[in-house]
Amino acid sequence: MKTIKPIKLNSYKTEINENLTSAEMGKLWATYMGNSMGKYILSYYLQHVEDNDIKTLLENALKLAEEFMKITEGIFQKENFPIPKGFSEEDVNLGAPRLFQDEFYVHYLKYASKAGMSIYNVGIPLVYRKDVNEFFRYCMDSTMDLMDQIKEILMNKGLIIKPPLIPIPEKVEFVHRDFLNGFFGHVRPLHALEIAHFYDNIENNVTSKALIMAFAQVAKDEKIRKLFEKGRDLTTASIQEYMQKLHDENLPAPSFLDDLVTTSTFSPF
Repeated sequence: MKTIKPIKLNSYKTEINENLTSAEMGKLWATYMGNSMGKYILSYYLQHVEDNDIKTLLENALKLAEEFMKITEGIFQKENFPIPKGFSEEDVNLGAPRLFQDEFYVHYLKYASKAGMSIYNVGIPLVYRKDVNEFFRYCMDSTMDLMDQIKEILMNKGLIIKPPLIPIPEKVEFVHRDFLNGFFGHVRPLHALEIAHFYDNIENNVTSKALIMAFAQVAKDEKIRKLFEKGRDLTTASIQEYMQKLHDENLPAPSFLDDLVTTSTFSPF
């Protein structure tokens, strides 16, 4: 049951024949480009998947990416807005050997879904045209449903640990002067939001590192390979720093996913 009371206003109405604002153009463009990339990455993943549950998950994600692209194209066509040149069949080799194990696909989908949700979530307060607003709400709801499936598979197949458990506070406490102490004097334990963000940063970065490792492994151009290797090293340093913060508090952290990259040196992208 909805708890928000309806408001009836006659002074201002948004119509579908309104011109797209800069925010609507930008967010629609980002949605189209991101999902065009996802379409071809997922198409490749589906060439090499053995687990039926993970295969269904990939198919669901691919269907959403194609649907989001189609709706975005429809809005652009109404406005005579040029359809962006996104990723295409030229950017993927579906015949390339397997580059990742099945488990990686689930972690990647969580990583990519977070990115998509950030586009839709930030876009909703900025868009006013009714059809665009309804589209982003649909994108958000659909991606949240996909995220539920991702988390269910991660947990049921034992592919991830939940964020750490910490004791429930015994009482309300207010911030003291030493709250922002660094390494000297009384150093307080991490609070729940800090732990959550360290966990989230590790989770994102271990997925990113595995992806960068794979790209470095298959890159033929020396300059591009070295760029990926630099990114791998920077990401590794960040992960280790975040993990140490949790380990200092005797808290567990998500593990690396490096072992989910195969030995293939043939680039699919």
